[in-house]
Amino acid sequence: MNARSGLAAALLFATAAAPVPRYAILGAMRGLDGSFDYVSVDSPTGDVYVGRDFGVQVLRGGRFTTLLRRKGVASVLPIGERLMLSTNGDGNSATLFDRLTGRAIADIPTGNEPDGAAYDPGTGLAFVMNGGSDDVTMIDVARRKAVGRIAAGGGPEGAVADGRGHLFLNIEDHNAIAVIAIAARKVVRQYPLRGCIEPTGIAYDETSGLLISACHNGVAKLTEAKTGRDRGSIPIGQGADGSIFDPTRRLGFIPCIDGTLTVYRLAPDGRAFVLQRLKTRDGARTAGYDSARDRLYLAAARVERDAKGNYVRARTDFRILTVGH
Repeated sequence: MNARSGLAAALLFATAAAPVPRYAILGAMRGLDGSFDYVSVDSPTGDVYVGRDFGVQVLRGGRFTTLLRRKGVASVLPIGERLMLSTNGDGNSATLFDRLTGRAIADIPTGNEPDGAAYDPGTGLAFVMNGGSDDVTMIDVARRKAVGRIAAGGGPEGAVADGRGHLFLNIEDHNAIAVIAIAARKVVRQYPLRGCIEPTGIAYDETSGLLISACHNGVAKLTEAKTGRDRGSIPIGQGADGSIFDPTRRLGFIPCIDGTLTVYRLAPDGRAFVLQRLKTRDGARTAGYDSARDRLYLAAARVERDAKGNYVRARTDFRILTVGH
């Protein structure tokens, strides 16, 4: 079912399932200026991590601290109880470090321009998406080393593992999802994302078996992970970069650079209903979710555009917005 069923249908479904939360901006914390990318949250501690152009920052106890200094950090991926993996776009490397102390454990070579990252607990492998070389670096976390590369068949963006031996990654320049068989270490299928331009963030819901791909052109696509079947779209803002899904509350969140946050509910049968479109702030395109407290943390900075109005960068007036209810 297409998500444009409207707010009335959303409220009807949500009333039967659970109370509908109404999200709002609860506060903002000013940080150092500079570019930023992914955000993640350590739910047990409530710490918020941000990939910055100068390293990894953590918002802990109401203040920012630079934990790790590396150039052009994109992903900040929590692994287990204490580890974190950063992807360092300017150094063609990834760093494993202790996310409580910031102590670096290993710097690991990757492909060119590493960006997104994902982790599969079943195999103990982390996957780094290399946008400059169109491939994926596999990292054995226990051994602290890269153990292979997989050709992605295009420019890889966000990725998610299903816990059943597959990694799904958005291919931004082909508007598709590549399916990697982890054991075989290769792409075994590609699912076209019709009506989607430049897919970025991706989430997976085990109950419905759906992948949720955020697209730059104002939609999020719903795709059956097993078959690639198109299950419709969710209307969102422009310039999405993240896709977050909480399987317990069955709520999804998609932040966009145009300053909108779309909140939707996903039924167990895969029907999606938009619950809320929250005005956040221009530039708030990435977010991390704290499932323990049901709070979302969005990174934002003032957006700079070229003469044609296209997004160039966001570097000044950096803040972390707290969204909750």
